[in-house]
Amino acid sequence: MRVPFADLGLKGKPCEPEVIAAVTNLLEAGSFIGGPEVDGFEGEFARFCGAREAVGVSSGTDALVFALLATGICPGDEVVTTPLSFVATAEAISHVGATPVFVDVDP
Repeated sequence: MRVPFADLGLKGKPCEPEVIAAVTNLLEAGSFIGGPEVDGFEGEFARFCGAREAVGVSSGTDALVFALLATGICPGDEVVTTPLSFVATAEAISHVGATPVFVDVDP
């Protein structure tokens, strides 16, 4: 028997018309980089998280870079991370000028 890893299509069916309409409106407006839709998303997400503000970014790598900068990581700093991760983890550390230091739990 084959068990699917995740059936995202089935889970999204109840809200499919709403999502398709929203994406269509966004593409027609052409304001998916900045603009009122992004502002609205950031505001709603901040409220959902109980935060004053939120920033939408274009990728997980950008999110990691923003998080590193927000915590005060600077060029020359060392950031401890796992070697068992996607390359973007170390890439984001390098992007802010810091040095990734790979550690393992096995001595």
